[in-house]
Amino acid sequence: MNIVFFLFFITETYNMFAHAFVLFRIRLLPRKDTVRLRFYFIFEVCSVICTSFFVLQRFRWLVCIHALQHLYYFSLWEKTGSNKKVLSWSSIDWTHSKYNANYEWSFILGTAFDFGVHVTFSHFLKENLTGGEAILGTLICLTMVYFVFFSNRYAWSNPHKPPAWVGKRVQPVELYWKEQ
Repeated sequence: MNIVFFLFFITETYNMFAHAFVLFRIRLLPRKDTVRLRFYFIFEVCSVICTSFFVLQRFRWLVCIHALQHLYYFSLWEKTGSNKKVLSWSSIDWTHSKYNANYEWSFILGTAFDFGVHVTFSHFLKENLTGGEAILGTLICLTMVYFVFFSNRYAWSNPHKPPAWVGKRVQPVELYWKEQ
């Protein structure tokens, strides 16, 4: 077993699920919890950079685009109206706001791009694993996903039916940026 490919496969597959949950509005956090995930953006960029440059040694152009996107959001975290709006869109608060009916195509496409990057890297990492290793890695990833995204300990919730304690954390998104 190549442990490096195996570990990065688990990491990229986990990141793929995380982005799918936000993109398809399956599991979201309240905005105040989403804001605390700032360093996840750096973890995610480091994972993609290591996967591309050191493990797979390909798709460097894709990683550069991905890294620029994430470094932009990381460096302007909660500092600009557009950045605050992205954080709001990525949260349960958005689904409970008057903006919920609006399609924010730039946010949808940006998240879909992230999702696609992780799908791509998961696929190419899987090609370097045996069938059994890929199944084991997927099971480990799904276990991690279950314990993070579906645990009662964390505020990740169905955005349309959050538990009462999560619902109490939801705030009007207009508080965070000035409407244009």
